[in-house]
Amino acid sequence: MDKTILVVEVIKCKTMPPSYSIKKTAATLEEASKYQVSLETLNDNPKTTYELFTVLGQFKVERIEKVKEVADEMPF
Repeated sequence: MDKTILVVEVIKCKTMPPSYSIKKTAATLEEASKYQVSLETLNDNPKTTYELFTVLGQFKVERIEKVKEVADEMPF
């Protein structure tokens, strides 16, 4: 399965349907989130947002943190 994550610019106007534009592609959620945060930080237009999408749909991520591997906790 393709694991490419898209960082998509979404422009919403009241009188028109939303406009979508791919701004960046990434191989991991962490990389895509960095791009998203950077774009949102530079954005000064309240009608513009940046969202993450995969082939399966849209991500809803509030916080990203590294998860400890289960193997790191195994005594063997």
